Amino acid sequence: MESELSDTPPQPAHVETELIERIYKIALEPHSYDDFMEKWDSYISDAVSSLAALKLESRGEKVSDSLSRHFDMGFRLLEELGRSTPATFFADSRRSSGAPAILINGNGQVVWYNGSASRYFGVRHLASISDLPLWDGSRAKLDAMIEQIATGGNGQSDQSVLRMRSKTADKTLFMLADFVQDGSDEQLIHIRQVVSTWQESVGRMLAESFSLSTAEIEIAECLVEGAGIAEIAGRRSSSVNTVRTQVKNLLSKTGAGSQTELVRLLMSLNKVSEQKNSSSSHVSQGQPSGFRQRSGRLVPFHMFGPHKGKPVIFLHGMLDGCDLPARAVELLHEHDISLIAPERPFFGSAEGDNDSVKTAPERFALDIEDLLDHLKIRSAPLLGHMAGSVYAFATAAHLGDRVSAVVSVSGGVPIVSNEQFAFMSPRQQLVAYTARYTPKLLPFVLRAGIRQLDFGGEKNFMNALYEHSPHDLRVVENDEISNIICSGYHFTVAQGHRAFEIDSYHVVRDWTWRVEASQAPVVLIHGQHDPVVSAQSVEAFARRLSQRAKLVIDEGSGQMLFYDNPELIIRELAALG
Repeated sequence: MESELSDTPPQPAHVETELIERIYKIALEPHSYDDFMEKWDSYISDAVSSLAALKLESRGEKVSDSLSRHFDMGFRLLEELGRSTPATFFADSRRSSGAPAILINGNGQVVWYNGSASRYFGVRHLASISDLPLWDGSRAKLDAMIEQIATGGNGQSDQSVLRMRSKTADKTLFMLADFVQDGSDEQLIHIRQVVSTWQESVGRMLAESFSLSTAEIEIAECLVEGAGIAEIAGRRSSSVNTVRTQVKNLLSKTGAGSQTELVRLLMSLNKVSEQKNSSSSHVSQGQPSGFRQRSGRLVPFHMFGPHKGKPVIFLHGMLDGCDLPARAVELLHEHDISLIAPERPFFGSAEGDNDSVKTAPERFALDIEDLLDHLKIRSAPLLGHMAGSVYAFATAAHLGDRVSAVVSVSGGVPIVSNEQFAFMSPRQQLVAYTARYTPKLLPFVLRAGIRQLDFGGEKNFMNALYEHSPHDLRVVENDEISNIICSGYHFTVAQGHRAFEIDSYHVVRDWTWRVEASQAPVVLIHGQHDPVVSAQSVEAFARRLSQRAKLVIDEGSGQMLFYDNPELIIRELAALG
């Protein structure tokens, strides 16, 4: 099952023609990705059916050279177009991706940044803060803070307001810089936008109290975010006069005496709502940090829960990112668990490595070893989420007794038969078939999906993944969960298709040897209605592990088990002792 599709009867000419048309259409119409995937599904499904019928799994030739060339040309076209962010996507994505944030160490190096910082300020793997678009006075302030770290000064209570210019947003943003400690007590500077995140409950309150229209509520949200009249008009593709009229209507309906008074009212309501919606002082966004592993590559990581709690290493999956819902963070505090989530190479802001795809899990195991040393942790359990399970077992094989247990949540299992592909929902199955049988075509399929995401297609992308999984669609109806999932998509593609390509290679293969190379106890936690990895295949995996494994099936969940029932997962982590 290692070969590409072969000797299959040729596809009808019109099928290839329609597919080729869609390959190039994506460059002009990013939202045509689903249409392309439908045609590619038809093509590859027919080919796989023929492959199975002819029993040619072990001796394959390639998909037609002509079609392969079109895929290659389509990929190069998308790469040449680049990933400049259209204004429409930028405005639409601000809420889901959050305010820009950056973490800087005492050497003036950017050790972590989020997707918004990349979009607003063009932040990449910067060697120096000189690349940040700071106003002169702000640059001097930040230099002084870095000098304070270098000289060992106590800056714990010091904060500075910085001004940074965003070409993408065409405005200056105010950023708050303060000192934080990473997991090894190194002092860092955390820079984040001074902005209040709009609370949906405020919109409902305004509608009920003042009979505001949907458009007027959206104007109110823009005002809370600090946008001026001209910027609001640009975001909404309205005229300045139209926005002025809408602001006057807001003043009239709320009884505010001026725009300043209106903004003060909105900010106050938003602040009260933020406090009400947070049942504790903990936030869902973990504290970011980072360290240099043995070869000098930067490994960013996030810490959730109490600073000195019982450590658990969280290995994120292919599309889920490192963020957690607020309820999960609360439970970590309740059970005194510190969840440490490193970013894998090519994901988020993590530097990539260009060694062999086949040994990526083993190389990441070295990162985990260095992370444990960096944080002075002798041993800890690993929590592998979805595709992260492959990396959890590889790490357990490398680290021996430094891994006290492997906990796999909605995790993949080694692919030992074609029936496991057949169970998958259509979109996951299509990508899996492409990764397994036509891997050279996978970069275009993934790059085209990235273009859909770059142009605000997160919801379409999500719906295609879970259209046949009502249990998961129910979970993502929650705004918090939906935003975390959409943010995870951008986390995966922040640096292009490489992260997805590497994971796709591993999750569609038999990696039993990695499991057998360790004797660490295993806890398999899975949703009965998972649309990608069947509960039956996980049960079979547990039987192969015999007494080494504990199996926990949640009868009411799908793949989104971690977000749907965090109590179950954290209770199992706490039980590890």
